[in-house]
Amino acid sequence: MIMSTPPVERLPVELLGEIFALCLPEKAHERIDPKKPPMVLCKVSSYWYQAALSEPRLWDTVIFPSGQSIESSRFWRHQKFIKAGGVQRWFDRTGPSHLLAFGEEATLHRQTSHLDLFLPIVTKYARRLRHISITLPKRRLLEVFRRGFPYGIFDNLESVAISCGLEMEPAQLQAFLLLDTPFNTARKLKHVSLMLEHPTPLKFILPWPQLETLEVRCVDSSNPLNFSQWRELFEKCTDIKSATFVNPSRSGEDEDLPALEHQALTHLRLTVREEVWIDWEMLYKPVSFPNLRHLEFDYEDEDSAISPPMLLKAVTRKALSNLQTLTFHSPADQPYHIPPDVDRIVEQLAEHPTALPSLTHITLPYRNFRLYDIALMLLPRRPTIDHPGLTASVRVILNRGKEKYNRVLETMPEVAGRYRLVELARAPSCDPEHEDWEASDQEPDGDMFS
Repeated sequence: MIMSTPPVERLPVELLGEIFALCLPEKAHERIDPKKPPMVLCKVSSYWYQAALSEPRLWDTVIFPSGQSIESSRFWRHQKFIKAGGVQRWFDRTGPSHLLAFGEEATLHRQTSHLDLFLPIVTKYARRLRHISITLPKRRLLEVFRRGFPYGIFDNLESVAISCGLEMEPAQLQAFLLLDTPFNTARKLKHVSLMLEHPTPLKFILPWPQLETLEVRCVDSSNPLNFSQWRELFEKCTDIKSATFVNPSRSGEDEDLPALEHQALTHLRLTVREEVWIDWEMLYKPVSFPNLRHLEFDYEDEDSAISPPMLLKAVTRKALSNLQTLTFHSPADQPYHIPPDVDRIVEQLAEHPTALPSLTHITLPYRNFRLYDIALMLLPRRPTIDHPGLTASVRVILNRGKEKYNRVLETMPEVAGRYRLVELARAPSCDPEHEDWEASDQEPDGDMFS
């Protein structure tokens, strides 16, 4: 009996390579998992094995995952993989000029690091690295990083991620005030992500003026960037277009800081935490962002809150006059939580239809029984010749949200094209914590929409 070749093995190698590339895990550190692509693809057949080896995109990234203790069997498997030349074998499959990504997942949960073993790999491939991720959980590794890494040869480096759990005091920096990094002369470096235990981003010597994207996350939320550090960072980062920060804190010493106008920033994402009480003052004092177009708030817990005045302040409304999109995110581990600021911003946009005149879209979670509020907010902000009007994407609980949304559109069909539900989620029916989504079945009087 003649066995026919399976159809998938009759595909050209180039086409199969394209399919394989689409199968890669979204998270870079999952690529070295033997149970996921690319390695699992090599176990299907000899034809797939050869097709996988010939596709450079499958082997151009080696990022080791976080959360490994020295007792972890995975930690020692990765050590063995590095010492046996596993990284070099992956990278050598990509050819002599394909750009690469290498390092460890940037997180402060890591108790150990493979940094000691990285030096020969980084030295060999430095000119081809487009991304590198470094973790510095111990004082000793600061010197390994500063002295061991090559300088002046990161010709194609575009992005860097560094996580550091140290205070970066002179005693830890061998009496130096700052940590010189080998990336300071990387001409193509545009994106930097820092995950820090303490608010010390400027302790790292980096090419700050040429950066376009900056992410600074301070894990110690009781000690975020203060307004002075906030101002100094933007003063150095003159070309930053997109930035992500834990919200800065304000103290009495910050009142007399000179004003700074940052022209380049167009997108700002702020993480709001329980320990820090903020208002929107950081959007115009001590640094103002006249070209800010997109603003996002991430809430990390249910007690996170920002100050109620928000748009009631004329100076805030002036500072955000060019804002086009506004986004609110619930805590990742509490997707059903509605931050109190969401209620306030909807009320204030409804009460002040001329506030934020450039706003075209708002994304937010909202309570099912108050979905009429969104319609009231949208109603006066209709499309005109000069403005597309305001649209809204609203996340609700699936239990009753879709039904109430449909009733809103029946009452106010003129907002139907600008009002949509997204990310419908199903709340546990017996959890009292989620009752505020369904606090009332009573609909507002129809006269209020006439």
